[in-house]
Amino acid sequence: MNVKREFVSVGKGVVSLCAALAVAGVLFLPGKGMAQIINMDDNGSQASVNLGSQAGMYNWSVNGQNQLIQQWFWYQTGGGVAQSIDTIGTPSVSTATGSSGIDVLSATYQNAQLSLTIQYVLSGGGVGSGQADMLESISIQNVSSSALNLNFYEYSHFNLLGTGNNSVQLFGSGGTFSAVRQSNGATAIQEAIVSPFANYGETALASSTLNNLNTIPGYVLNDNASAGPGDVTWAFQWVQNDLAPGAMFDVFKDKSLSIGPVPEPSTLALIALGLGAWGMARRRHSS
Repeated sequence: MNVKREFVSVGKGVVSLCAALAVAGVLFLPGKGMAQIINMDDNGSQASVNLGSQAGMYNWSVNGQNQLIQQWFWYQTGGGVAQSIDTIGTPSVSTATGSSGIDVLSATYQNAQLSLTIQYVLSGGGVGSGQADMLESISIQNVSSSALNLNFYEYSHFNLLGTGNNSVQLFGSGGTFSAVRQSNGATAIQEAIVSPFANYGETALASSTLNNLNTIPGYVLNDNASAGPGDVTWAFQWVQNDLAPGAMFDVFKDKSLSIGPVPEPSTLALIALGLGAWGMARRRHSS
């Protein structure tokens, strides 16, 4: 059985993670409040994820320079203030290793309401290329006996080239946000939402959105589609009402990081990028 193929399967294939974990071996990390850091490395790109705190993914480097401050996920069920996903419980973790190091990471959190699995696949563009790609999938299952109203958030704070002189633009509109591009000159981070498109989005200067997520009950992103130049952030929100007992909600995304000249994107081009990257990753990790 090819474990890495299981990790990058989409749709209901995400549920088959349990079988993959049995083959790969599961790491049960220390409890909340302790460092739970996984370092990834592939073909000239490195990433670090703290699975046990809101720090989340706090490093994504190409050409030896980190471009990321924080990217992580929050959730809310039935009102109240959103919580970061690390509060769900201690994760069970599995990794797969390529030629450079860990290039596939999967972590599952579970409590009495939800089981949430997040998967990363890192693809470096080559040493010195200034290019890297990160596939992400999130699978959320209602494990309770009652329907849930679920809000799921992604929050991102990149600081390209370390200067703070960044601008960010969301693509799409309220109800159908499909992509984002943050740039500093010719350097850019782009994310395409493969499916489903986000219900709400928000760009802001740091750290307005993060503070609102952590303090305002029932916070809804404000659909502000551009911010900067400055120290910018961006966020997406998915709404899934009446998620039935046993039902699942899946999000698939692709991020590309480019240090140097990048083409001006369109929404369709970004989505094609995401879909193409999923296909290439599936072929690469099944070969």
